Amino acid sequence: MSTTLVTGIYFSDREGEFGGRSWQEQYYFSSLQNIYNFGLPIVVHCDDRGYHKVKRYMEYLTMVTGENRWKIIKSEIGDFKYKDIIRKHREACIEYQTWEAEERKKTNPDEPGFFHARCEILCHRKLYFVKSVAEENPFNTENFCWIDSGITHWALTPFSKGGVEINNFFDKRHYWPWNKNNIYTPEIGKGLDNLITKHGMFEFKHSNIWYNSYHVNHLKNLLMKEYGFSQEDASMRYQLVGGVIGLQPKEFDKLFSFYEKGLETLAATRPPESDFFTEEIILSAYYLIRKPFTIHFQDWPHDGENDPAFVDYGAENEARKSMIQFYKVWDILKTHAPEPTPEYRSA
Repeated sequence: MSTTLVTGIYFSDREGEFGGRSWQEQYYFSSLQNIYNFGLPIVVHCDDRGYHKVKRYMEYLTMVTGENRWKIIKSEIGDFKYKDIIRKHREACIEYQTWEAEERKKTNPDEPGFFHARCEILCHRKLYFVKSVAEENPFNTENFCWIDSGITHWALTPFSKGGVEINNFFDKRHYWPWNKNNIYTPEIGKGLDNLITKHGMFEFKHSNIWYNSYHVNHLKNLLMKEYGFSQEDASMRYQLVGGVIGLQPKEFDKLFSFYEKGLETLAATRPPESDFFTEEIILSAYYLIRKPFTIHFQDWPHDGENDPAFVDYGAENEARKSMIQFYKVWDILKTHAPEPTPEYRSA
């Protein structure tokens, strides 16, 4: 196989300069073990604060799997050329939405106030992490794939199928190959590698578009003005997911040209005609240009009624079992793994 996975593990302080969820680095380790079981080499980005924690855990993965196919790259969260415009836009949105919450409190004593816990800089750095790894290419692969380090958590994947939370990252019995019910196996790596090799670019998508309408219109105008799209063709119908972005380096020039135009356009907007935004809205607009190969799903929360973090939809629970929840895309990925070559035997 010829794909390098690229990810990041950071403590991003909600009250800090760039914001975030304030989750410790160890929160992501459980999921990272599932990802390591894809069987692909991986590059993990972290900052100086998290380096020794991440290094110890990667050494543990080498011990438990018997395979050493990882590299750690230290990079501080703010080491990004667009950090200032992203930070200023974020601060403007926080100031405006905090003011709105205070206004609501005047008439609603139960108003909880404003809360935001996302690090937009890390979201926008995903593609740049991939590009820098491709330039160095430490494992000499042809394909590269960003993957969110926490993507296999148990709010998305049922615990009974391998979903994880922080409390089980040193219990190897939960993971493949010891746990045969865990869906995270090397077949995912084979399918992922095959799709990127065949198509050059690969992502997941769904139809629940929740973006700010002003942002959608800005990107729509960009597509019409600079790329010659009609108004109808520039309309977004799908939301691309930033959790998995498979790429070959031949895709970079066209992708980054559009991405940076979109990022600069949206970062220049201000409330009330603006809101927080991540990489996904720009990738969703780029989908109209590139039309990469995608696997479609219908809903995020898992359908395991007896598993942790189950969201009870009441009468809809039974119907949801026939839907494609996000965790089911991993089994779909496995179907794209190449068939094994039959062993040749002479007569």
